[in-house]
Amino acid sequence: MSFDYGKYFGEIKLTHDLLSKKDERTWLLKPPRDGERHDVVLYLGCNVLRTSHLVETVAAVFDRLDLDYVAAGGPTYCCGIQHHRRGQEASGQRYANHTVELLQSMAPREVVMWCPSCIQFYDEVLQADLPFPKRHTAEFLAGCLDRGRLTFTQRVEATVALHYHYATEARAREGRAARRLLEAVPGITVVDFEPDARWGRTCTPALQEQLGPAVWRQMALDDIDRARAAGATHLAGIYHGCHRDQCRFERERPIVVEHYLTLFARALGIEFEDTYKKYMHLGDPDRILEDASPCMAANGVDPEKARGLVIKTFAS
Repeated sequence: MSFDYGKYFGEIKLTHDLLSKKDERTWLLKPPRDGERHDVVLYLGCNVLRTSHLVETVAAVFDRLDLDYVAAGGPTYCCGIQHHRRGQEASGQRYANHTVELLQSMAPREVVMWCPSCIQFYDEVLQADLPFPKRHTAEFLAGCLDRGRLTFTQRVEATVALHYHYATEARAREGRAARRLLEAVPGITVVDFEPDARWGRTCTPALQEQLGPAVWRQMALDDIDRARAAGATHLAGIYHGCHRDQCRFERERPIVVEHYLTLFARALGIEFEDTYKKYMHLGDPDRILEDASPCMAANGVDPEKARGLVIKTFAS
């Protein structure tokens, strides 16, 4: 049976509509207008829309930097890796080229990449010669911090174990950048901690299938136990997929699971509710749907489709 891309991307859109209101979004989900130009394009990828608070957070940090930028993501800007992974190499290449054309049409001096899967696909699979320089968001922000472009306004009391990936140099480099950001925050201590090597390049559903649910779950809990033994009060992931996977374990261990950018932005006075984690902890479809009702009404979400997604995502 062929993979249902419509369902896959439809679930991303539906999750996004449960967690954020259309009229409050500042990020671009459609092709840019003719003639639209920006110094920086923050390329979000697709799956980060499932954790809308992270998009709100990174956009607020970029606003604080007073950049001429636009954030763009969603299925319109698909990099093609999902097609490539399923043996549809030509389709993957076509989507990748189309997205590069959309980004390049805005004539950016730099594209800041958010998604590690997009980076992997362009760099390692396609080995693409892109028409613009690019960096991961953590590397870009570390550069801004080094140049004194960000000023902290409050302390963040946390002892953090960084859930990073080091299967490739790119992932390790991104991890080092995230660590630099956290270490700069007043009040934060980053403990020496090395996640299990079996996490590979990124946390993905495919990894869970490969390891098996029981092994995957125990690996996550063992990492948390080692982080706590090192003195950590917080476990901070680098990627949105890591956060979605790890945040559920707050229910089983006395540790706070937050994205590294959430902690960093908090020191800048920027804070958005992690609705994804809240719903993961609630687990009750009725309570989740009641809480999400303002977004559902604002976005015209079908209640039955929403219930099905909530049960699949948060109540399983």
